[in-house]
Amino acid sequence: MTPEMYKAYEERAQFAEQQIKLLTKQINNIERRSQSGVSVGVDPSVVKALEKMKDVVIKGLLALKKSMIKAQQHSKKLEEENEALKIQNEKLHYRVKHLKKALDASDESSGKKPKSLTEEKSS
Repeated sequence: MTPEMYKAYEERAQFAEQQIKLLTKQINNIERRSQSGVSVGVDPSVVKALEKMKDVVIKGLLALKKSMIKAQQHSKKLEEENEALKIQNEKLHYRVKHLKKALDASDESSGKKPKSLTEEKSS
């Protein structure tokens, strides 16, 4: 997942959380009015349905948040591993370069003609 995707998920989750807070306030206001004897004209089954929907959405958001955190941790781990592999690769290229020079120098000192890289590739 890219950072842009994480940001989009996070924005959607924050928006959904704001909507849940708003709905929760509305439900609480309706419940207070109904408890105080004021007729609000809202069917109790609608209030129950909204509460159930709120619970489902909250559970979904918590699961999404958990999976996002896990994905971010995994992504960070892979990035760190990638950097370590790049460093190791650079070190190995350095070693190969100097080993080739040492072999060429050894071949020259023993009187052998050193093989160039182009000769090895064409063979």
